[in-house]
Amino acid sequence: RHRDARAHHTSAPSMMLTASRALGQRMRAPAVLNPALRARALCGVTIDKTCRVYSCKVKDDAQAHQLDLLMDEFIENVENLEGYAGAARLVCKSEWDYKLIIKFENLDALKDFMANTQPDLSQHFNPRISQLIGGTVHEQNFVYDDIE
Repeated sequence: RHRDARAHHTSAPSMMLTASRALGQRMRAPAVLNPALRARALCGVTIDKTCRVYSCKVKDDAQAHQLDLLMDEFIENVENLEGYAGAARLVCKSEWDYKLIIKFENLDALKDFMANTQPDLSQHFNPRISQLIGGTVHEQNFVYDDIE
């Protein structure tokens, strides 16, 4: 009985291929399979650009502005590092979530930042930020992609 169920089971990729052939369309391999576009893959997620994200809560616009001033100073300490690829700031004005994203060109640049720069920056800025916001900053690393 189980054998019959498996014999009639069609996989999703097989169904997509059949559907695309029926429509006369040519399927393209995902970019991760293209060696010219592949960077470094881990479990199917291509690691190209990376980032360090700093997240916290702010109370209002005035506190977000004060945190912006601190983060501008923070960015000045990283913008000349090799592999630095820019920064972005997100503020949710309904939940007052604040995020600073420091982008790096590759995994090695992030690793270098984490080993050589981040510890001193955290020691210098985290107490100042915590005092300003009355809370803590959550820090996390991510793979970063601009989706176009």
